[in-house]
Amino acid sequence: MDGIDFLIEFLNDYYKAKLKNIHDIAGNVHLSGYSELYKKYLFVKIFSNKDMFYAEQHVNQVYYPEIYLDSVIFEDNYVVVLKDRQLEDTDKKKISKEQAYLYGNLLADFHNKLTGNVSVYEDKSSLGEQIDTLVKTLQNTEYIDDINVVNKIIKERLEKAQLEYELLPRVVLHGDFSIRNIKKYQDQVILIDFERSRIGVAYQDFVKFFFNEVKDLDLRNAFLKGYRENRPFEIPSETLQSVLLFKTALEILNFHLSHPEKKFGRMADDMLVAIKEDKGFLEL
Repeated sequence: MDGIDFLIEFLNDYYKAKLKNIHDIAGNVHLSGYSELYKKYLFVKIFSNKDMFYAEQHVNQVYYPEIYLDSVIFEDNYVVVLKDRQLEDTDKKKISKEQAYLYGNLLADFHNKLTGNVSVYEDKSSLGEQIDTLVKTLQNTEYIDDINVVNKIIKERLEKAQLEYELLPRVVLHGDFSIRNIKKYQDQVILIDFERSRIGVAYQDFVKFFFNEVKDLDLRNAFLKGYRENRPFEIPSETLQSVLLFKTALEILNFHLSHPEKKFGRMADDMLVAIKEDKGFLEL
């Protein structure tokens, strides 16, 4: 019996449950099943990364206290136990202006409720140092030639971008804001999956969403209108936008190193191309 099987056996005994493994990729395991202890179905997330565990735990405790049930640290495994829910996917191919507005409102509400109220990871090194760290992790990969070309462009912009970045207000980011993590539940739209929540600037939650999913300018503006109804927001300069786009691309490529299914496809490659073509900013 391997470590995860032993842990599942322990959790089944502890929660008087019949939990089954429904997801197991790169150190993240999801379980689901009925618990006699809680008299309800559980959704259990097991992490090997401590920061991801604390992000998922702390955000749920504040944002969704009604579904947060428990957490367990078992050797090198970090477990968050939630009430399972029947969630419906949202359709990224049919986003209306009304939905875009609603999604903007939803993200601003998340930033408002969590910022200052939860403890999540904050990288206090400079923007340039964060980028250098990410580049180093990708040195011996197929991506490094393209990365080095774009990195030269970005280094010329870093000083100006860093000054602006330091002045922007910090929020608790969702960290992976996308249609995939917006669900329908009881006639409402909700956010899920908070393990990548961290401290950053609000625009960082916009990057993947706008670059890959909401390219129509009317929809982008509807989203911004919805966001600004709930929270003030100023679009960063094109210089800072391009630097944050590069950082996002590096984070995606780094993620793909441990996730061979490459769920983000060619998004990071397209981001690098956009910067090379001087299009690494938000079109509105």
